[in-house]
Amino acid sequence: MKKSEETPAGLAANVGLLLLSHGPLADALRETVNVLEPEQIEPLGALSLAWDEAPENASDRLQKAIAKADRGRGVVLLTDMFGGTPSNLALAFLQKGRIEIVTGVNLPMVMKARALAREGKDPSEMARTLVEKGRRAIVAAGELMETEKRPA
Repeated sequence: MKKSEETPAGLAANVGLLLLSHGPLADALRETVNVLEPEQIEPLGALSLAWDEAPENASDRLQKAIAKADRGRGVVLLTDMFGGTPSNLALAFLQKGRIEIVTGVNLPMVMKARALAREGKDPSEMARTLVEKGRRAIVAAGELMETEKRPA
């Protein structure tokens, strides 16, 4: 088991985190976050679905990944896009307040998710906060630069 997959003592009461995507995106996001925040010990699960994976097999793997990620207070699933196979499969496991799903995952959102889990936030509160964080992290740099250059 990799260090990032271990559940350290004292974190058992936190909400579990699981990245879910088409192709290798979930694994790549987890690897990137672990490089950017090597000191963080908050476990971060990842399930990358194969492009040709049968939905029944993917659903079984997802069920096992959710069970592994759940440390007692529920799980927040971060999926790549609303309406895609990973998100659609995840919807079968949605339990308001216990298993929440946030779509459109991006790197700042994943980093914030780890922080919120450490703070002891519940899955519903985390989901609301992560949607906002994800939106704020999307910036058209050219427009931002134009706004900053305008005289007051």
